[in-house]
Amino acid sequence: MIKQYIAIFYVAICLGLLMYFMWPSEKNRLEHIEDRMEEVQEKRKVLTEKEKELEKLATEKDWEEVDKDTNK
Repeated sequence: MIKQYIAIFYVAICLGLLMYFMWPSEKNRLEHIEDRMEEVQEKRKVLTEKEKELEKLATEKDWEEVDKDTNK
């Protein structure tokens, strides 16, 4: 009987530690978002005027499609 309680306790501790180390922290998410924003800004600096215009048109087209889908 005591061995069962010890086994249950051991499994609970292992699961708790596993969740603690695997759970993403808020700081990691924010750092990831900030890094991604920096990458996008660096890519935009490299774009030519024509590429910037094409990107803008593609974005507008995507938003128009979203608007059409939500208006249905």
